[in-house]
Amino acid sequence: MTTSHQDKILTPDELAEIREKLREEGQTVVQCHGCFDIVHPGHIRYLQFARDQGDALIVTLTGDASIDKGPDRPYINENLRAENLAALEFVSYVCVDHHRWAGPILEKVKPDVYVKGKEYETKSDPRFAQEKELVEEYGGKVVFSSGDVVYSSTYIIEEFRDEFDLEQQKIQGFCQRHEINRDSIESRIDEFADLDILVLGDPVLDHYIQCEDKGVASESPMLSVSPVHEERYVGAAGLIARQLKALGADATLLTTLSDGEESERFTERLRDDDVALETVDSDDRPTFVKTRYLVDDQKVFKVNKGRYSPVSTRATEELLDRLAELIAEHDALVVTDFGYGLFGPKLVQGIGDLAQTHDTPYFVDASGSGTSNLLKFASPRMATPTEDELRFAFGDKESGLSHLAVNYFDRTHADHLVLTLGKRGALLFHPPEEEEGGERRSQTEYLPALLKHPLDPVGAGDVFLSALLGSTLAGASEPEAMYLGSCLAAIHITRMGNNPVPQGTLRGYMADRPELHTS
Repeated sequence: MTTSHQDKILTPDELAEIREKLREEGQTVVQCHGCFDIVHPGHIRYLQFARDQGDALIVTLTGDASIDKGPDRPYINENLRAENLAALEFVSYVCVDHHRWAGPILEKVKPDVYVKGKEYETKSDPRFAQEKELVEEYGGKVVFSSGDVVYSSTYIIEEFRDEFDLEQQKIQGFCQRHEINRDSIESRIDEFADLDILVLGDPVLDHYIQCEDKGVASESPMLSVSPVHEERYVGAAGLIARQLKALGADATLLTTLSDGEESERFTERLRDDDVALETVDSDDRPTFVKTRYLVDDQKVFKVNKGRYSPVSTRATEELLDRLAELIAEHDALVVTDFGYGLFGPKLVQGIGDLAQTHDTPYFVDASGSGTSNLLKFASPRMATPTEDELRFAFGDKESGLSHLAVNYFDRTHADHLVLTLGKRGALLFHPPEEEEGGERRSQTEYLPALLKHPLDPVGAGDVFLSALLGSTLAGASEPEAMYLGSCLAAIHITRMGNNPVPQGTLRGYMADRPELHTS
């Protein structure tokens, strides 16, 4: 037995050498394998039972990247999970295994006894069936634990995650793995000044009306309010262009506009922010206005003004002509489809063709409003849907996110997919690779939200995308870009209204982030 629990943690090759030594000494080797996200009393009883079946107990645990229990699992990273197990006196050795099932590590160790939980005795699990066959083929035996104490890591995590408060450790681990620190982030922000981005999308205004609460109306049980102050913000595609400009990049917005007071407000606000505006006359197609009524900082109801309005063939042709002129002059294109009818089949096809012709990367944000679908945009550099938007695209509310991501890559041939999960954070999917047995799986990177209690989440996805695409173009890795986008979104949701975050505010925020000082 080793003297320090840290010495018990071995690589697979080191474990194979130890196994040979134990075999030569005639010791009976027992192996357990699992996730062990939170070591609870059920695990302790299970491992104690396993230790009693032989002379040495080896515990192998699934590495972080191979666990498929949800976007924020494992809750505790593989290094800490290994340390927790190694600290148990009756555990002889611990090893982190990066395969998705126990077969490869069982072949390496060839335990005399393989112990599984009682539930596997009657559970139909094809992977365990393969593991059992593998062990019995070389002469080992499979034993099921007593199962007298049953707990669930998943249940404990869901019930008590806020009290555990391990999110900061996850964020810090994310930054350490990807070598993200304050200097690297600062250099990415500096490089925004060299970027020139073209944004294509509908004209949208976010209209906030601050009201005074007058109580319940006398004629019926409904809230009575009196308007006190109102403010209009450019949202959606316009906000992305404004945010890019606030971070130091040059930004051009290509959109449709018609005559009217709201269009004039939209134009004036963008020009005030020094965003270049390229417009196509859309006849009577409106500027879309989303009006929110607030009492103090609480939104009480919302009214949307604007209808689904397909663009005419004339306007589509003109948009394609302008896009053909502008795309060659810009470093990237951002497409934001909120389902209002701008992106008909001809424009969508033209976007893909022009991006390919000019070798210009383009980024996609498509709302799952019922009239827009993420899948119609082929070969984007990156897409940033919400979980609901990805599920809407496939009409699938039940499949796992990794399965949906693989389907998305197969359908669109995108380079990367970033799923925004609101208060849970963001999930980066890489293009799928074929694993053992022919299974295809998309590797993921999970980053918890940097702030979980938003004052106003409107526009958070737009500013997230702005920082994500800008830092990607500036040479950041996808995880680093996702971190910078999360920083910007965390600042944005602390303020009421849909204004962009100034570059100086972002730099000041990062100066106080603890994970950037320990990377």
